[in-house]
Amino acid sequence: MDRLPFAEASGLREAYEAVDWSATPLGEPAGWSRPLRQALEVVLGTRFPALVAWGPELTMLYNQPYADLAGDKHPAALGRGVPEVFPEAWEGLAPLFDEALAGRATWSVDLAVPLHRKGFLEEAYFTFSYSPIRDEHGAVVGVLDLAVETTRQVQDHRRLELLTLLGDLATDLDSPSEVADRALDVLRTAPLDLPEVDLHLPGAAGAARPRVLPPAPEPLRPRQVLVRSGEGAGPLAWVRIPAAMGESSPGVLAARLSPHIAPDATYRDFLRLVAATVGDGLSAAASYEAERRRADLQAWQARRLAGLVAVAQALPDVDAEADVLRVLARGASALLGADGVVLGVLEPAADAPGRLQVLGDGADPAAGALAGALRGAPVVDAAAGTAAWPLRLGERTLGVLGLSWRRPRELRPEDRDLLTALAASAAQSLDRVRARRAEREAADAVRSLAETLQRSLLTSAPQPEHLEIAVRYLPAAEHAQVGGDWHDAFLTASGTACLVIGDVTGHDQDAAAAMGQVRNLLRGIGYSLEVSPASALSALDRAMRDLGVGALATGVLATVEPVEGTRSWRLRWSNAGHPPPVVITPDGRVEVLRTDPDLLLGMDASFQRADHVHGLSAGATVLLYTDGLVERRGASIDDGVQWLADTAARFADLGPEGVCDAVLAEVAGFAEDDVALLAVRVRPHPPAAAPAAAPVVRAGAQVLEGAVLEGPVLEEVVERVVERVVERVGERGAEPGA
Repeated sequence: MDRLPFAEASGLREAYEAVDWSATPLGEPAGWSRPLRQALEVVLGTRFPALVAWGPELTMLYNQPYADLAGDKHPAALGRGVPEVFPEAWEGLAPLFDEALAGRATWSVDLAVPLHRKGFLEEAYFTFSYSPIRDEHGAVVGVLDLAVETTRQVQDHRRLELLTLLGDLATDLDSPSEVADRALDVLRTAPLDLPEVDLHLPGAAGAARPRVLPPAPEPLRPRQVLVRSGEGAGPLAWVRIPAAMGESSPGVLAARLSPHIAPDATYRDFLRLVAATVGDGLSAAASYEAERRRADLQAWQARRLAGLVAVAQALPDVDAEADVLRVLARGASALLGADGVVLGVLEPAADAPGRLQVLGDGADPAAGALAGALRGAPVVDAAAGTAAWPLRLGERTLGVLGLSWRRPRELRPEDRDLLTALAASAAQSLDRVRARRAEREAADAVRSLAETLQRSLLTSAPQPEHLEIAVRYLPAAEHAQVGGDWHDAFLTASGTACLVIGDVTGHDQDAAAAMGQVRNLLRGIGYSLEVSPASALSALDRAMRDLGVGALATGVLATVEPVEGTRSWRLRWSNAGHPPPVVITPDGRVEVLRTDPDLLLGMDASFQRADHVHGLSAGATVLLYTDGLVERRGASIDDGVQWLADTAARFADLGPEGVCDAVLAEVAGFAEDDVALLAVRVRPHPPAAAPAAAPVVRAGAQVLEGAVLEGPVLEEVVERVVERVVERVGERGAEPGA
């Protein structure tokens, strides 16, 4: 007997032998034609999924890889026609078979072929070729199909595109609710994977949005994907949306899954990635919104500070008690929103010593509260909406300032500080005879509040994993003025630490307001656009010009970055006319990073600024400071910087907090100008794997360990930064302190 044509069918031989071939169009295998045997030999000899569809009935013969591809259609498919085996896909396959039977080979890439091979109608994609099989006479007697399933690649590609679109949401500076709406718009463009999708978010981000899908039927663990069967549609799935840096979850992603895709591990991993990417966008939006609120608060505080200084400067020029009341009424109304202001003045007289004279509306509720404050302590009635503040000079009470509001009013600590300062200034004006003593106490009160408000503009330093950061502000020893010195330290969205020290020229409310503007502009530039320090300062130059910030300032902007692949670090900075940074090495050596300083900020927006780089070892400390720390009468600035280097060397074994305290202790009571100080140390024992450096636009500078290199700022980057800052800040207006 002739050898069976499927003798080499390996694992399929039993399946072939189990078929009653006499009942098929092919007949007994012993009678199969040479072209059929040769075609089957080719199919059984390849490791690609391969099929012979023979005769007009397209009777199926195939190899083991094709059997694996066919799923639960095997082994019943052997000896049966293609239309009978694949009725669900025949409409799309028939034209291809017709083409091959007509003698023309076909080629299809990632063709959608729905298959019912796993108990449900499954989404499937294939790249395959149909080729005609000819007999000895050249007539087409069958079709050879070589196929590769590409379902996973097609699904992965479209899912990657969706995740890329979602990832772009993290760069949009919108509110969390707006980001959630845009995320839903993006998710609903993927109906093949997410026929229905919803975001269940707490708070304002989800309050106004109707729910399309039900909430999770039980609490979710982190990374858990809970799947429940749907009613008449695809399954329902829920996964927690993780928040940034491990904080509490901002919500849940709910989705109806495709009924044509098995909810396997790959599908669940995709849902986790979607939830994580949405969470990144929501976290970025929440961070930006918090930063914007903080900036608004600081701008409000700067306006309060300017208003307080304006009142304090106006009071010494008044000539009568009525004018004192007029100035106080204007200031209290603007700064505290008071609806009524009265002034009680104690004026000794021959006929009635100690009589309290009420200036203003005697029927105002504030007038009734004046007497209680004559004992020397403020009297506040929050329910009645009144407050009375004694006007004191030393041990003497000269009068009382009374305020009223139409509604109940609680006074915050900063309100009390403000009223204390207003009362002290009013007492000075009321007591011309004791002007010197009154002026000193008023100045102390103004100085205390000015320092408090100025410190409120100087936020505390973050403490990233690899760095220790300390900041200090010391007001001048002999002045009660506000000024333009500031320090700042913040993390960008990718975690890069930005360090700033600066000084706006001047010592008045204008300098304080300009400082608030310059600081917030630079903070916004550094947070929103991660560029080199020189590029950021150039962007600030242009923003100051375009927004009409009429001020000059010195400053240093620096970043501390890990050197990828090593345990070393580098300091990258740009200097705008400011004293040079000082580096304290762990072994006590001190280096002054002298470079040719660039022009002051606000002087020339077209000036090309330079970046500098210096290598840092673990445990090294960098000091940034304003000139108030190193300027002395009769000495040069270089002498002052050398003094700082010698002093810092004595405290090399201290951390940033200790170095700041020790250095400021040396000048406490002697500083002739305000001092802002920032110290940052690379932790002596950083993690084994230092975080990757944040992407930075290197403006013509190369990064070499322990070297200083300079290069021009990229004009295109500066243009983009200025346009972004002008657009964002211009919407809020360029009022002082904004």
